[in-house]
Amino acid sequence: MEICAECEKEAVSKCAICGKPLCNDHITHGMSMRTNAPAANCANCQKNFPRKMKKNILIMAPILIVGAIILLVYLSTIIPFGL
Repeated sequence: MEICAECEKEAVSKCAICGKPLCNDHITHGMSMRTNAPAANCANCQKNFPRKMKKNILIMAPILIVGAIILLVYLSTIIPFGL
């Protein structure tokens, strides 16, 4: 039987990111990177998760925009869009 890392209650799950044992009172449900099911996270890891997501979005958005422009230019050489 494991005890919660935050208090002395019985742990029912572990944090999906850092692996700390957590009781029902200290579980924060968030997104898992691997599945669509909500993951059990501790409060500290839950705070850090949106920062990682925002950083990934800021990196990927310009890449996707440039990729879309390149694809449109390539397709315009194959298929004429004008009349």
